[in-house]
Amino acid sequence: MSPRTDNTSTIGVVHPVCCGLDVHKKSIAASLIWVDKNGREQLEQKEFGTMTDDLISMRQWLLDYNCPVVAIEHRGALASGPQRIGTLG
Repeated sequence: MSPRTDNTSTIGVVHPVCCGLDVHKKSIAASLIWVDKNGREQLEQKEFGTMTDDLISMRQWLLDYNCPVVAIEHRGALASGPQRIGTLG
């Protein structure tokens, strides 16, 4: 998906760079939001697989954006999966 270029947020910025993950059995949907140099919010969405190489790619993507905050939405038996990788740093 292409980055969002509008600034229609109704919630104030708490973290200038953060990511939300929606974890599924075979994929992880990631939404990265950051504030650009003009103070406008930008959004990039990507989908990753759940195998180790995919998770390493997702980690690198987050590091490329200097993303320090990740929120994970998950339920059921998969609840402990991606968290086993450890910290990004």
